[in-house]
Amino acid sequence: MRTITFAVCLLLLPAAAWSDDWLGFRGFGGRADSPQSNPPAEFSAEEGKNIAWRAETVGRGIAGPLVVGDLVIATSCGGIDERDISVEAFDATSGKRVWVRTLLALGRPFTHPTSANAAPTPASDGEKIFALYSSCDLVCLDREGGIVWYRGLGVDHPKTGSDVSMSSSPVVIDDVVMVQLECQGDSFVAGLDKNSGQTLWHLDRPRVANFASPIAIPLPSGRQALFLSCSQSATIVDPASGEVIWETELDCKTTPSASVAGSTLVIPTAGLIAFDLTSDAPKPLWESDRLKARSASPVISGNRIYLAQGSVLVAGDLASGDEVWKQRIKGIGSQWATPVATQTGLFVFDDKGNCAVVKDNGDEAEVLAVSKIDGPMLASPAVSGDAIFARTENALWKIATK
Repeated sequence: MRTITFAVCLLLLPAAAWSDDWLGFRGFGGRADSPQSNPPAEFSAEEGKNIAWRAETVGRGIAGPLVVGDLVIATSCGGIDERDISVEAFDATSGKRVWVRTLLALGRPFTHPTSANAAPTPASDGEKIFALYSSCDLVCLDREGGIVWYRGLGVDHPKTGSDVSMSSSPVVIDDVVMVQLECQGDSFVAGLDKNSGQTLWHLDRPRVANFASPIAIPLPSGRQALFLSCSQSATIVDPASGEVIWETELDCKTTPSASVAGSTLVIPTAGLIAFDLTSDAPKPLWESDRLKARSASPVISGNRIYLAQGSVLVAGDLASGDEVWKQRIKGIGSQWATPVATQTGLFVFDDKGNCAVVKDNGDEAEVLAVSKIDGPMLASPAVSGDAIFARTENALWKIATK
């Protein structure tokens, strides 16, 4: 594998403390793990059992929700060709809509009917909300719904777009919000100043469709860097300057995203490959052809990796890459949503809104319950406190003990 030597990254690593906030795709650390949360294992939309509230959204969407303080944030789209793009905030306790902001998409809003213009999960630094759409429009709002800035990146790059979807989610590291917009046309990654929206750097990328999202990873120096994957390479970038500080040729999958826990980076390829991040040049730890990600991204919780493969859930050992157990789950079909790990168990949602809660009992799995909300559901859920926040196509749900 070809490597480029690490350079020093100038950004501080945030404190490793769990929070009730869920500030981006797959939450804290981007690994869909909330070990302190204890939501109910069983619920029913039909009976209202353990459904704290359900709120209609102003449009449709497949982006995961955020939890920012006492607000649940969702993005939506509607109108002609889904050019009306909205950000909505709901009270986390009551489900009452607090505010909604709707703008007109400036870029190409066209997607596959299964997808939506509101496809990328937004991101937040706890104060500002950064909502990206398939049309390559990026809006920054404050927590009161005020518009801080708005960038039509599709206007700046008219050849950037995909009629399937541009669904990579943004990521925030310190004062930079980064977007990975990769397609057969003008393909790039950019870092923007989170306070002004000004482009700080631009990095050309291979002209190949890619739906995987970037993630923040730790460096040996204690700083953070941006990790990118595509069908040709795995790349680490300095988020302040856009400088490529490490790269290796690697055929990464283009739908599921990489996950990181501590100093271990796990990347979906034909199977999975893990890298050790404790040295200046990341070293491969193991490679497995038995642990495979499909559309959903790997979930890392404790010493386990979990992979949803349709009606089958697989658990692997994080240290060795060995398969630990494989469980077929009755009542669960194909999924796009990445599961979430909690103290209760692993919540696995399929694209119809069916949800299995699976407990890891060491060398085997136990299905605690299979429940249902009214789908379709392609969005990855959020966790806050002892509640699951699920986004179906036209509604938000809070699953919690009443």
